[in-house]
Amino acid sequence: MSRLWEELEQTAQSLGFELVQATFGGPLGNQSLTVYVDREAGVSADDCAALAEQFSVLLDTLDPIGGSYNLVVSSPGLDRPLGRDEDFEKYAGERAVVRHLTAGGKTRRTRGRLMGVQAGRVVLQTEGHKLELPLEQITAANLEYDWDDTGAESAGAPQ
Repeated sequence: MSRLWEELEQTAQSLGFELVQATFGGPLGNQSLTVYVDREAGVSADDCAALAEQFSVLLDTLDPIGGSYNLVVSSPGLDRPLGRDEDFEKYAGERAVVRHLTAGGKTRRTRGRLMGVQAGRVVLQTEGHKLELPLEQITAANLEYDWDDTGAESAGAPQ
């Protein structure tokens, strides 16, 4: 999938977008390649349609999957996935949910504020302490939108 990633990334960048994540899966006979893209100005439905056209041409040429599948192009949303060192650095100060392996090999989900990456470890400030999680032990991570910190006052709320 690394060649496919490189080709998708190059196509996205040529159109002014960042490739965030590409996943393939789903039930047999109804599989999907889902490609998440982003940019500073945001991603519109028209952007997704234009990118889907470009990605379709690329995928028809490369034929990396074989067989039929659905192509879905989307913005990463408020719960943007994080996976690369630069993602954890870029979103330092933001809240995140990180799934990681423990010393015993179990998966644990931890919420906290990203503090960046130091020596190959994601630093996460949780309530009361700071965790340093080796990147290779992180199985998934997403930003966590704080609905209580929107900066707007709701109508009728006590002042």
